[in-house]
Amino acid sequence: MIRIDVAETKERRGVFHYRVSGMPVEGRSRQPLLDACRQIKRILGPSAHRAGLFREGRTIADLSCLIDEGARLTVREESNGGIHFAQYREFDRTALLEAVE
Repeated sequence: MIRIDVAETKERRGVFHYRVSGMPVEGRSRQPLLDACRQIKRILGPSAHRAGLFREGRTIADLSCLIDEGARLTVREESNGGIHFAQYREFDRTALLEAVE
C-alpha cells in the first residue's frame, strides 16, 4: 500500500495537506485520497496498488482504495445537500479561455 500522509490545514476547515514520501506527490485538497491517486497514476501509469490515507502516528489507514479506481472518481456535492461519487473530469482550461474572449 502506498502511504499518503495527511493533516488538516489550519487555514480552512475540511482542507487537508497530503504528501507521499519518496514521490513528488503533495497538495491541499478536500479530497486528498482521490487527488493523490490521480497524481500517483500520472507517475506510475495504470496500477493495481492500493493507496491509503494515514494521519500522523497511525499505522492503519483511515481510508484506502485502488489507485486506478480513486483516480477516476471525485466527490460531487449537490445543491440540495446530497453527496455522492461521480466520474472525475479534468478541468478544461481552453473552454474557460474561450468563454473569456
